This record gives sequence, C-alpha cells and structure tokens, in this order.
Amino acid sequence: MPESQAARFLKRAESYLKQTKYKEALAYAGQAILLEPKNTAGYTLRAAIKSEMGEYAAAVADCDLALAINPNYEDALSKKALALYQLEQYVPALAAATRAVTLNANDASAWYIRGICLEETGKSEEAEIAYAKSLELEIILDIKEESRHVRK
Repeated sequence: MPESQAARFLKRAESYLKQTKYKEALAYAGQAILLEPKNTAGYTLRAAIKSEMGEYAAAVADCDLALAINPNYEDALSKKALALYQLEQYVPALAAATRAVTLNANDASAWYIRGICLEETGKSEEAEIAYAKSLELEIILDIKEESRHVRK
C-alpha cells in the first residue's frame, strides 16, 4: 500500500523538528492534519513541536485533540504529561503520565515524567520506583539498539 501524502508530510515535519526548524515542522504537521483530520499522529507531532517551542498550553490543546479521537493514544498522553509538567500542573501531569504507562508499560519517557511529577507532589518513594523503571527501559532500549548495529 502506498504511503499517503499526510504520512509523507508527517515524516517531513519530524525531520524539520529534529533540525529545530520549527516553523517548517509546524507547516508540514498542519498540512498532514488538514489532509487527515482524524489522524492522531498529526496532532501529537504538532504538540511535540509546540512543546519544543515552549508553547506548552498549545501543546496540551493538540494532545487533547488527539485524545478526543483516541482516548487511549499513549503518545499523546505522554506528550500531554510533559507539557503539563512544564506548566507546573503536576497533578494533571501525573494523571496523564500514569495513564500513559498503564497503556504502555514500556514507555521510558512516560515513566520518567511520572517520576518527576510524583517527586513534585511529595511522593519521593514512588518517584524512585518510576525513575528506576525508566532507567531499566532505557538500558534495554540501548542494548537493543547496540545489537542492531552489531548485526549490520
């Protein structure tokens, strides 16, 4: 099945995001959303771009648009948690991060965000558990990545 135009726009947006060319990244993400308004990945990528730009409230709004389409979209929950954390809204950030790790227990960044939110809400022991899980997953991901390079 050929790749859709929206998918190509999302790839371009991701590429520009990696290059910190936010204006271009936003333009391509916006085009992808116009072409496929029910595609949660477009809103979530646009949220990531806005977070990188420091536009955390706008990032939360985009995550909410993705979650209105699919309430179980773990990536949107994880990005929403991070944006809410940046807005110092620790309790809702914790709720989003907790939901994200409930949906995907292997999301290292969601575990980390959960940890920092737990710490901010005075739950240090629970935070240490979340940090440990995040670190464990990062190590596993690093090992998998290394083994991929060795096999090539």
